[in-house]
Amino acid sequence: MSCQQGLAHEYEQLRQAQFDPARRSTAPGQWQALVGKYRRALQNHADLETSRGLARALWRWSMALNAAGNAVGAVEAGRQAASEFDSVFRKTLDWDADERSPVVDEALAELLVARTDLAEMLAGAGALDERIRVLEDAREAGHSLEGGPRTRRALGTVHHNLSNAETARLLDAVRRGQGGIDPTVPTLSASRAVEIRQGLIDPRDPLTLWELANSYIQYLRCLGMVEELDRAVMVVNLAAKLIATMPAGTPADLRPQLDITVDMLRTAYPGHARQLAKAYQAGAAGRRPSRFGFRRPHRRPPYG
Repeated sequence: MSCQQGLAHEYEQLRQAQFDPARRSTAPGQWQALVGKYRRALQNHADLETSRGLARALWRWSMALNAAGNAVGAVEAGRQAASEFDSVFRKTLDWDADERSPVVDEALAELLVARTDLAEMLAGAGALDERIRVLEDAREAGHSLEGGPRTRRALGTVHHNLSNAETARLLDAVRRGQGGIDPTVPTLSASRAVEIRQGLIDPRDPLTLWELANSYIQYLRCLGMVEELDRAVMVVNLAAKLIATMPAGTPADLRPQLDITVDMLRTAYPGHARQLAKAYQAGAAGRRPSRFGFRRPHRRPPYG
């Protein structure tokens, strides 16, 4: 067994231990030790596969540190992982100029996932501004070329999480009495997440349905902030219909979140309360209402 094969075997053993309830969970120190082995291997012989292995081990290490409550350590390991994945992506693109090839798709998708996870670790550590910068960088990287299906799925998560982060920044500014934060910014991010995830629906993969429904709910919150209630009525119907048809095996029931969001919109905009309720009921029953009663919007809706 070669050095590279041995490292890959050890990586897989540690990875499986994280998800096997019958085995002791992998401790951060085990991932740290594997990171050291990958670094020493690269000193002796630098190659793309070993660099990719190092990036993945760093990412797993950061996740293990985060699960153990070490936010500072998780962020540092996450930064290293994102940097290493970025290097792997650039080297892969130099080696294979086909932007839609499976190897380029995999490399870019892993970079986007690493940056997205780093952003959430930064949020946990209280670095909210850096969280948004990391997600913005991920967004730019994801749109830098025409990626394959794995890249598009990761990019949907980037836009969804960016909308959440931008919404949190907006609400924090409101609480502080600060202005200058445009509510259309998180709305555009949510709209883009919906658009991407609509194109990735796969009935054989319940998680794709859950991801789209989750983005519908975030989009609804944003539509309330920009007072686009006619569009919100339509999205309520789509979200309710999708959640009602989710098969067994879907990660979590999103109906409570949708209920809370619709109630919030009905309270904030009583003039649309009846339309929102009808759209929800029709969607949950698997149909579109006979009429939504749309009014011509006063301004162009915030498409992504």
